[in-house]
Amino acid sequence: MPLRCAVVVPSFDHARFVGAALDSALAQTRPPDRIVVVDDGSRDGTPDVVAGYRERGVELHVQANAGAHAALNRGVALAARDCEVIALLNSDDVWEAGRLERCLARLAEDPQAGVVCSALTVVDDDGKPLDPDAPRRRWFDVAWSLGAGGDLSLVEWLGMVNFPATTSNVVARAADLLARPFRPYRYCHDYAFLLESALRGRLAVVPEPLLRYRVHAANTMVMDPAPLVRELLRLQIDLYRALAPELAGDGALRAGLAAFARASFDNASSLHAGLFQLVAAHALADWTEERAAQALAGLEGAGLPELREPPNARLQKEDLRAGRAVLRSELLERNARLAEAARELERLRRHAAGSRWLRLGAALGLGSARRLLERAAGEAAP
Repeated sequence: MPLRCAVVVPSFDHARFVGAALDSALAQTRPPDRIVVVDDGSRDGTPDVVAGYRERGVELHVQANAGAHAALNRGVALAARDCEVIALLNSDDVWEAGRLERCLARLAEDPQAGVVCSALTVVDDDGKPLDPDAPRRRWFDVAWSLGAGGDLSLVEWLGMVNFPATTSNVVARAADLLARPFRPYRYCHDYAFLLESALRGRLAVVPEPLLRYRVHAANTMVMDPAPLVRELLRLQIDLYRALAPELAGDGALRAGLAAFARASFDNASSLHAGLFQLVAAHALADWTEERAAQALAGLEGAGLPELREPPNARLQKEDLRAGRAVLRSELLERNARLAEAARELERLRRHAAGSRWLRLGAALGLGSARRLLERAAGEAAP
C-alpha cells in the first residue's frame, strides 16, 4: 500500500508568496494526501489567502506567534496522525511538479533513509532564477559543488556547509520528524535536524533541482553575524549533549561525529570551530583532576575498539613509503580543493554582509530592498 504523504506549510507574513507555494503543492504529479498550513501569527493577511484554498482541501490552523520551530512541530504533529511521510514547504518557496514523486521514490528505494533533500534552484522575489554571478547564487553553486565529486560523506559535506539550506528541502518519514522535533532556534533548526539525520545514517540526497528556494531581503540580510554564530555554537553544544548517551555504544555514530568535527574546521556556514573550542575549554576548566581521571578511566570500561587500534594502522598495512606518499597526496589535493571552496564561500558571505546596498535596503524595507539587491548583485560581478 502506498504511503500517505502530507505537506506541512508553516507561514508567517507571506501573503504575497503563500499562494504560489500552495499552488505548487497542489500541482504535484503525485498529489499529497493532506496539506496542513500552520500560520504563526501573521499580520499581513496571510491566513486570508490560505482560507481561499480550503475548498481545494487545504487545512488552516492559526496560532499566536511562537516561532518557526513551533509552527513546524505543530504541523508535524497534526499531519502524523494519519500520514507516514511529511514534506515541509515554507510559505515563500515553491516546488517543482515532480518533487513529491521523486522524493517518495527515493525513500522507497532505501528503507534506511528517513529524510530526503534535493538540489535546488535559487530564485528572486518574482520567482526568476538568480543570475549566475549573483553572490547568493554563486554561494549555492560552490556549496553544492563540494559534494558533487562523491569524496565527501554527507556528514562531512554538512560539516562544511548547510547545503540543503532550508526546511523546504525536507521530505521525511513522520517517525523521524517526531523523534527529532525542531529545536527552538531562530536560524538553524533545519541544519540541526538534517545534521543529526545524517549522523544517524538517515539522510539521502536527490541530485535533481526539485525546489525553488526564494531569497529576498527578508531572508538574506544579516547585518550582524553574531546571533547566527552564537546559535550555531549552541547547536553544537546541544548536539554533543544529545548524542552523549549513545556514543560509547555506537562506533558508527562516533566516527560520524568525528568526521563532522574535522569538516567543521573548514565550515562556510558560520559554524565556528575555533569558538566552539573556546566554549569547550571554559566548560572543561571546571573539571577537577579527579573528574578528568574518571572520564578517561570510563573509556577503558566501555571497551572502545579505538583504544586498541594504533593511530598509524593504515600505514602498517602497506608499504610505509608508498603509503605515506598516497596519504600525503590525497591530503594535499583534498585540502587545496576544500580551502579554495571555503575561501569563495567566505568571500561571498562577507560581500553580502558588508554591501552598502543591502544595509540601505534593510533600512528602506522589502520593496526597496528588492531593487537594491539587483544592484548589489552587480557589485559582486568581476
